[in-house]
Amino acid sequence: MTNVVTIGWWTWTYNLLRALKPLDVDIHAIVSMSDDWWSTGVLRDEYWVLPPWDLRRALVALAKDEDTVFLRKLFNFRFKWGSFDGHNLGNLIMLAASEIEWDFGKAINKLEELFDVKGKIYPATFEKTRIIAKLENNEIIIWETNIDVPKHDGNLRIKDFLVVKEEYARILKSLKQHLEIPTVGAAMEDVLKQARQDRPNANPKIKEVLFQADYIIIGPGDLFTSVLPNILVNNIASYLKQSKAKKILMANIFTKYWETAGFKLSDFLEEFKKYLWEDIFDIVIAQDPDSLNIPKDLLEAYKMEGKELVISDVKESRVILADLISQKDFIRHDALKTRKVLERLLNS
Repeated sequence: MTNVVTIGWWTWTYNLLRALKPLDVDIHAIVSMSDDWWSTGVLRDEYWVLPPWDLRRALVALAKDEDTVFLRKLFNFRFKWGSFDGHNLGNLIMLAASEIEWDFGKAINKLEELFDVKGKIYPATFEKTRIIAKLENNEIIIWETNIDVPKHDGNLRIKDFLVVKEEYARILKSLKQHLEIPTVGAAMEDVLKQARQDRPNANPKIKEVLFQADYIIIGPGDLFTSVLPNILVNNIASYLKQSKAKKILMANIFTKYWETAGFKLSDFLEEFKKYLWEDIFDIVIAQDPDSLNIPKDLLEAYKMEGKELVISDVKESRVILADLISQKDFIRHDALKTRKVLERLLNS
């Protein structure tokens, strides 16, 4: 059976896994451990737990079809009152499972069995990590939330990006607050140097997963807060390059104002090349511009958020243009359309 590995985070991974689930393939989902939004951020700080958000979404996506609708509602249920105000039930279930098992990996395995999941789910790392961005004006941004919902000028491009162990991020955060300067000074550079030399290690199972893969699908998703946090964990980039699998980039539909403003498809490929030291992609799947029929008011709403359609400016045989999206109240990759493209590709 064909082995397919996905690398991503959040809604994009959910839709991709839903697309793959009915196909006759073995699915292995690698997900980021750098999330610190909402309930996840509180649980990380209070219980020192790995972020459960995307793991639970992958569990729901790969659960039995008849369970998926209710399970999604259950796992996404957010309390709006009392002591649990703001907490997500799925996050609490995963926290409880990890406390019971005293092993995050075993907890995930137990939940995979409980919900009869098709496939396997792997945290990119079992170490506590955070993400750090250095902007083109040398300003340093610490924490995923501060990159995703910025207080800085969103027009500034990210010139350097790291996944670091939690302790280094906290030292940098403390230095930034104490020194009251936004840019990187000598003390911060010293900490960053140490963080680069002492990077968080990959989940021990990921090497075998990537080496046994027939296809590796990277993306779609926010480049810096969703996709690269997987790849930049120590050794994963090396494993990706060594793997004999066909590497597929599932291109984004839109740019993101505070991460990839003005990016074309070629810019995304260049950014991956920067952090992987080579262009690894054998296949690039992108939205066919001739298939777009987005209502003007909906497109304008996206532009108001600083999101522009990604222009597919790479004219190479490896680029597959297809109609991939649903465009109703919002625009996203459609699971059925994506499935049809992947089914033809994986069976060719």
